[in-house]
Amino acid sequence: MKNLFSVVFFLLVCSLNAQKKKNGVIYNEHPHIQIVEKFNAAFTTGDSETLKGLLGEDFKWFKPSDRTPRTVDQLLGRSNYLSKNIANFEIKHSGGSYPDVLEYKQGNLTDVKTYERMTGYDVNTGVDLWMPRYATFRINDDNKIVALWVNDDQVLWQKAYDAYDTRKNGEIYKDHPFISNIRLLIASMKEMDVDKVRSFYSENARIYDVMNSGEFEFLTLDEEMANMENAFKAFDIVYIQEIGYPDALAYEGSNVVILSWWKMRIKNKKSGNVATVMQHIQHTLNKEGKIVREDYYYNPAQFPN
Repeated sequence: MKNLFSVVFFLLVCSLNAQKKKNGVIYNEHPHIQIVEKFNAAFTTGDSETLKGLLGEDFKWFKPSDRTPRTVDQLLGRSNYLSKNIANFEIKHSGGSYPDVLEYKQGNLTDVKTYERMTGYDVNTGVDLWMPRYATFRINDDNKIVALWVNDDQVLWQKAYDAYDTRKNGEIYKDHPFISNIRLLIASMKEMDVDKVRSFYSENARIYDVMNSGEFEFLTLDEEMANMENAFKAFDIVYIQEIGYPDALAYEGSNVVILSWWKMRIKNKKSGNVATVMQHIQHTLNKEGKIVREDYYYNPAQFPN
């Protein structure tokens, strides 16, 4: 039995080895990396002559959605436009990443695979084009780039293109049934009735205290109501005054967001001191008119000691 096991194991190892076939070598240091760095420097500065000198006669390049290759003229045109319209335009290695250079045995070709970060902002629209960029440069024996594949953030590019147009994304209302919901919510706060306040929220609502929370540190509804109960124990609300009027932003295909501004007169129960607290709140309401998200802005230092 032992001999049989040894034979089977030997055959398995041979089978696995037979499935491997070496087709080249991978490098993290290679002269072709300098070619790529020259390309990026020329591309971001609009140096057409240097770019032409780096490209092979049959050069072609692709973006993710391309079915047919793009031309040299398109590359030069893109470089010229971006270099003139993107401020602080740079393409650099991202963090601690470095290029991988693959030398293939077949075809005598070398691929330089880069992991980069593209940065800069559009001087016409202010759109920030900070994005990851993964590119493959294929270089022949004459040290010429013969092909380029670029993968970057197509959603962000579309945002940059859209920013040149005037686009509507819903309606703004100064009177709306959901504005009434928010006014009734504030009225419940004046009454210092936590249960009544809670009734205006969805049970899975997320609350964000911008001035006192870390990024993406949302409070649950239970946590927010507990905080409110503690606040009502320490302070009295003398009055809450609406500043201007709330705006209802009815986004296309999305929930309604209510923007409102309030002036609150607060009294410290222990000291008797009274102070004015200014607050801005953004409420996102679902189709049923329940609050699913709340973002509020106020300065805690304004509360009376």
